[in-house]
Amino acid sequence: MFSRIRRRVTYTNIVLTLALLFAMTGGAYAAKHYVITSVGQISPKVLKTLQGKAGAPGPAGASGSAGAKGDSGAAGSAGAAGERGAVGPGGSPGGEGPEGPEGSPWTVGGTLPPGASEKGIWAAGGLAVAGIKGVARAPISFDIPLKSAPAAHLIEPGEAPPAGCKGSAAQPEADKGNLCIFVASRINVEQFIIAAPSGEETSTIGTMVGMFPSGEEGASGNGTWAVTGGE
Repeated sequence: MFSRIRRRVTYTNIVLTLALLFAMTGGAYAAKHYVITSVGQISPKVLKTLQGKAGAPGPAGASGSAGAKGDSGAAGSAGAAGERGAVGPGGSPGGEGPEGPEGSPWTVGGTLPPGASEKGIWAAGGLAVAGIKGVARAPISFDIPLKSAPAAHLIEPGEAPPAGCKGSAAQPEADKGNLCIFVASRINVEQFIIAAPSGEETSTIGTMVGMFPSGEEGASGNGTWAVTGGE
């Protein structure tokens, strides 16, 4: 019997037998396994069961070195103004300050300093009474008394200022120790006089400008003055 089998075992029979066995076992393997080439081939329900849970976070890595400083960004637009705050409480009164220096150019009870000036305006008018020519008077009072009475000068319209006086009726000026009276307007004035109530021409507190009318219609006049302290 074995001799018969040996006579039938040839190289060809062995190859054919191995081929048959491979075909039978390979077909069975292919029947139970599939080659997946895309997620779309897997059912969503099956795909969900295949997703595992996320693992625990790993430890943080070491901090890297700081990078280079970046360029400054553009300035932003100004914000809207805020509302005004409430008024704070008043502070406590401060202490009395030190005494200030002497006032300039004059203190109470003093006189106009040498070279300092005062200026003002004057005006007067009067009517003749029953043919009698009265005298109209315009007072000139110094706001600050002078140390000594000044020399008085009266400058008519169109006249050049004498020595001791400068300027004009619009801008009167007087040199040191002088009173300059400028006439800006005169109506029916025959003559001007300068006389202080004391009888002198001037005093340390002022003087008066008198006007004699040229007719029975009365007279009027006005102007400016400037005085400068002397000594």
